[in-house]
Amino acid sequence: MSEGITYKQDLPPQGGYAPIRYKRNLPVRGPSGVFLLFATVGVSVFGFWRLGQGNIERRYVPCTLMNSELARERAWSRIYLTPLLLAETDRDMFRRDRASALRENLLMKDVPNWEVGKSVYNSKRYTPNNYVVIVLHAERQDKVQESDQSYHGVGEDQADESVASPPPHDAPSADTRTNEPLLDSDAPTTEQADKDATSSPPEKVAPSDERLSAVYDREETLEEPAFHTSFLQASVQDILVTDSISSMAVSLHHVALGLQSGMIYVLSRTGHLEKGFRFHSAPVLDIVFDSTGEFVGSAGMDGLVAIASLTSSEQYEFDFHRPMRSIALEPQFGSRSSRAFVCGGMSGVLVYREKRWFGHKETVLHNGEGPIWTVAWHGRWIAWANDRGVRIMEATMHEMIALISAPPQTPRPELVRCTLHWRDSHTLLIAQKDRVTVASIRTRSKSTEEEVRAAIPTVPTFSGLVSSFALPAREQRDFVQVTDIFQLDCVVTGIAWSMDAMITLAYLMDEEELAALDSKTLQVHACHPPEIRSINSQGEELESYALDVPDYSKWHCNDYHLRASLEPKWDPVLEEDVPSPVFFVATPKRLLVLRPRDERDHIQWLLEHHEYREALEALEALGSGPAAALGFDMAAVGRSYLAHLIEDLHDYTMAAQLFPLLLRSDTASWEHFIFLMLAHDQVKTLLPHVPIKDPELDEVVYDMILVHLLRTDEQVLLTTLRTWPGHLYSTQAVAKAIEDQARNSRVFLECLAQLYRANQKPGQALLYLLRLRDPSVFDFIRDNDLLIDVQHRIGTLVELDQDVAGTQEPKDSALVPLLVKHMHSVPIQRAMHQFEPYPWYQYLYLDALFEKDPSLVVPYANQLVRLYSDFSYTKLMPFLRSMSSVYSFKEAYRVCEERGHVPEMVFLRGRTGDLPGALNLILDRLNDVEMAIEFVQQQDDADLWNILLAHSYNKPDYVRGLLEHAGGEMDPVRLIRPIEHGLVIPGLRPALIKTLTNFHLQHSLLSCGMTQFHVMDAPCAPIALFLCMHAAHLSCLQPPAAGPQGRAISRAEPITASTTRLYAQDREQKMGEEVPEDLVGPESDMVVQAPVAAQALTRLALPHQKALAKQGCPVCAKEKAYGLPD
Repeated sequence: MSEGITYKQDLPPQGGYAPIRYKRNLPVRGPSGVFLLFATVGVSVFGFWRLGQGNIERRYVPCTLMNSELARERAWSRIYLTPLLLAETDRDMFRRDRASALRENLLMKDVPNWEVGKSVYNSKRYTPNNYVVIVLHAERQDKVQESDQSYHGVGEDQADESVASPPPHDAPSADTRTNEPLLDSDAPTTEQADKDATSSPPEKVAPSDERLSAVYDREETLEEPAFHTSFLQASVQDILVTDSISSMAVSLHHVALGLQSGMIYVLSRTGHLEKGFRFHSAPVLDIVFDSTGEFVGSAGMDGLVAIASLTSSEQYEFDFHRPMRSIALEPQFGSRSSRAFVCGGMSGVLVYREKRWFGHKETVLHNGEGPIWTVAWHGRWIAWANDRGVRIMEATMHEMIALISAPPQTPRPELVRCTLHWRDSHTLLIAQKDRVTVASIRTRSKSTEEEVRAAIPTVPTFSGLVSSFALPAREQRDFVQVTDIFQLDCVVTGIAWSMDAMITLAYLMDEEELAALDSKTLQVHACHPPEIRSINSQGEELESYALDVPDYSKWHCNDYHLRASLEPKWDPVLEEDVPSPVFFVATPKRLLVLRPRDERDHIQWLLEHHEYREALEALEALGSGPAAALGFDMAAVGRSYLAHLIEDLHDYTMAAQLFPLLLRSDTASWEHFIFLMLAHDQVKTLLPHVPIKDPELDEVVYDMILVHLLRTDEQVLLTTLRTWPGHLYSTQAVAKAIEDQARNSRVFLECLAQLYRANQKPGQALLYLLRLRDPSVFDFIRDNDLLIDVQHRIGTLVELDQDVAGTQEPKDSALVPLLVKHMHSVPIQRAMHQFEPYPWYQYLYLDALFEKDPSLVVPYANQLVRLYSDFSYTKLMPFLRSMSSVYSFKEAYRVCEERGHVPEMVFLRGRTGDLPGALNLILDRLNDVEMAIEFVQQQDDADLWNILLAHSYNKPDYVRGLLEHAGGEMDPVRLIRPIEHGLVIPGLRPALIKTLTNFHLQHSLLSCGMTQFHVMDAPCAPIALFLCMHAAHLSCLQPPAAGPQGRAISRAEPITASTTRLYAQDREQKMGEEVPEDLVGPESDMVVQAPVAAQALTRLALPHQKALAKQGCPVCAKEKAYGLPD
């Protein structure tokens, strides 16, 4: 480069370049990747779903194309074959008519003026208008709804004139039916039918029907109805004047009626017309509400099926060109867009229709088994009845799960229809003829084989993936099980379920007709009004209620319709609305509403029929609060019951018994009913129930009762006065009334005594008690301390005491204890003075005083000796011994001598010092050796022993007695030596042995060593007895330091039980301080007790038994030491 060339750099101008302005053209953006991803996934899912739907359709439903082609072929087949079938049907009908005419001609050939093939029908029952024959090949008798038909000339004497003389053939007659079916134009009008029914003669009742007479007898018996029955009036009455009901449906707020004319009326529950539809030109055979109550569907004999909304203008009409018998709307029809329903009829095809985008789609669910008579749809399940039976299908998948065959000999459904009712989502009630079948839908798990197959792994494929994605495996399968079959004695024409019971509409027939009811039956006759029966799940009939249906004999079985629903009802106990069942029963001319009677209705019915007792029991079961909430006053009902018993039934006993229970503390009611009972002269019946406290009535009431008793029954008056407290009535007024009639009446005197008792006047009452010689007078005197008032009337009290005891000498006197206790009121001298005519009472009185305090009878001691000797000899000797210082010995001895009391004479002689005389009395008059020895031992006198020995020499009994009892007191030699030779003494040997043994014992005791013990100082000391018959003092065998320190005990003389207290004290001083406490008895006796002494001596010797056992007998030991022979 040339160095001279220079370059100039271009710089932006001051402030920068101006902005360049141009239009931006942004590129067009396509779908993003996220969008493409979601779109791909969505399309794939939708494709799989559609593929799965195709699999489902191929698996469970025939191909759509095949299904449509098959339906088209069937339709054309029916079109082509229908004329041929109708012709064949007519030919068969004519053949049967010809055969029937021949048989009739053969049978009735002898009957004059008989026309073959001419039938006469009695128009006694209502014939609904617009009747169209349902089945083309039906018999002539089935084409006309007549219940009683008779042919002329059968021989019925009591037949109506219209039957005996039929009209001529050329004259038109409403009762004569041709073989042609009746069309709408030929059908008689309602006015004409009503006129015929009105002009027909009344139906006669056969008196020989025993069942009917039994029903009449049952109706005469008072029985509470099970339901409230009312006829729905308002618009219904106007509608049914010119038309009749052919079907009915009920929702929660409306009642829909399908009429014979084809009209549909929707009414309120009160019977007022709300809507009307004219879809049909023939009778409406079925009508239903959907579960929401917004849509109503109907099926008519004209082949139309119509569905209409009650709240909008939405309506659907479908023409099936054949009579449609039944229709069912899907659950929640009003809230679903599919608007699906099923219907069926005489074509025998069960059609399922649902709404699609481009119209309604029709699917044939089933056909080929005769007409579809009824359809019921609930939840997932659809049930319908045809000639073969009842079928159940799953509504979603259209899968048939069961067929319940119809019972044998089932009558044709045109006469007795089959009724279906879903009790719940899995239980179906089927009513056919006289049978109710309960079918339950159950689910069972897949079998073991299916589980094994499911557990086997499979090779994954695209088709398997699609199938598994589109249709999940079914783990459970549904099946139907018949759980119960109830056989009834009636035709079930309607069925429903309420709470926990099955409600049936019973169509009563004669038993013979019911038994003969089969498929060949032409007519069904009702012999009794229909009944509503309630049956529990065990098949037991809970209630039966006969419907009061006018002209029930006009209607056939299928003319009745039963529907059940719920309605809110205010419960005053719960204070809220509770659902209550309500039943609608439709006849062609009446619409009945039945409501179960609640507790309020039950009680009200009882009150209306004067069943007050049951009403009170029901109110008592409810309680006072709920009863008041129901509007019942238990007290008022009780008063009505009592008034009914008294005024109407005259059951005064029952009324009186119920007074305390029903009147309780209501004083005013008590007084009212008491006066009412007194007005009916029922004071005796009333008396046991009159309250005397809680409540306490007015004084006038009690006075009135007592006055009535005074006039009617004085004995009851006395009992009442004894029972009632005195403050209840006016004592003075009643006493005055009794005194006016008392005179000498014993009962009135007792009443006065009782009145004065109640009035706190015991003194006056005592006077009447004494006049009455009342046994309670002694208690009355003691309780009120009134003895001083009768101190001068002791004799009267004695006679009363004798009357009470029933004897002149009572052992237990009520008077004597009273006098002894109240000596301060009646002194002893005054009582003894008044007892002089009564020596027995003198004895009782003095004896009681002696037991209380002996010093009280000191002035009467000699008199008491005489009284004891006369009335209580056993008490004489104790009295003589204890009171010897206060009575006269001479007087006592004289009394005892006069009465021959020898022991007491001996005692008295001994006390006076005449001991020999006393001993002679014993020996001469008593001849008692033991007593003589005892007496001598007690006196311890040698002269007495000599007298006793002198008296005993020639008396064997005395000798033996002395040897046995006195051997230790005297020398036996003195006793034995003077015995005369040859004197026979019984028992001498044992007596001598006993005497010698005692003597030997004494000799042994006296001959033992006595260096430390003196016999005279201690006559009674512990001794030791050996088996060798030797004896020794215990102190002689042991040193004094080692042996027991026994104290000296004087020999105790035997004392009899009659020993006196003074003698006991004398013996106590004689025995001194040396007697051990163990050997002395109670202080009152001071006698030495031999058993106690023996126990004490044994107790002293016990510590030395071991030593004595080791040493042995000292005498035998000494003899062995000297070597003496045995």
